[in-house]
Amino acid sequence: MIRIGYVKNDNNRVTHETVQGAPNANISIANLKESKSGDSTILYFYLEQQISELEWEEYASVDPL
Repeated sequence: MIRIGYVKNDNNRVTHETVQGAPNANISIANLKESKSGDSTILYFYLEQQISELEWEEYASVDPL
């Protein structure tokens, strides 16, 4: 499982969605980035992978520009 989301200027993390597989994650983050273009409250977008039942680890970040 891969979780896609973003971090806002106030450091709040917002989960957009959770998907299966890298191709779906790439599509999801591209769509999210496009839908949030111009939102100046976003620091960066992120991808996280599930490393245990309850734990997630961020493995990629994408600049909002």
